[in-house]
Amino acid sequence: MNITYEHKPEMTLIGFSTSIRPEDGYIKCPEFWDKEYARKYEKLWQTMKPETPVEKAILENGVGLFAICDEKEGAFEYWIAGLYKGGQVPEGLKLYTFPESDWAMFSAKGPLPGSLQRLNTQVWEEWYPEEGQKYRGNGNAMLEVYSPGDMQSPDYECGIWVPICKPIEQSEQEAAETVSTMTITGIL
Repeated sequence: MNITYEHKPEMTLIGFSTSIRPEDGYIKCPEFWDKEYARKYEKLWQTMKPETPVEKAILENGVGLFAICDEKEGAFEYWIAGLYKGGQVPEGLKLYTFPESDWAMFSAKGPLPGSLQRLNTQVWEEWYPEEGQKYRGNGNAMLEVYSPGDMQSPDYECGIWVPICKPIEQSEQEAAETVSTMTITGIL
């Protein structure tokens, strides 16, 4: 697992979302990409000529280079998103802002969705119980990061970014409560 830590300014993303239960994530997230992104905008990907305000915003903001996983009560809101560059937010799209933050940034190589799902499991089963316990999350969301290119290539690069606060001193009780919450919500 390749990890770096980096400070980033506030980031606003634009995209669309659905609600998914944690236990269904590895099935429902790829289905959402296929149905609501690849198939729905198939003509756009062939022509690269937007015909609607939503298609124009998708192209201008690189919607599809990120996914947001925003933890909610009993589910998470899963976004297909891009970096918002300003302008109109057409009906059907919405904005999400991450505050200025330090980030734990993990990367992987390999075909999707397998490489990203393996990385996600490693982040929450290996990094979080050890190194991750030194940090407090900065919000309830994390980012999946996708590079342009052939998503089925063994050399395809993707990543997971987790917003964090500076290292903290956490009592054993607080750590146990955090792990318990993540287990109950299905993250672990």
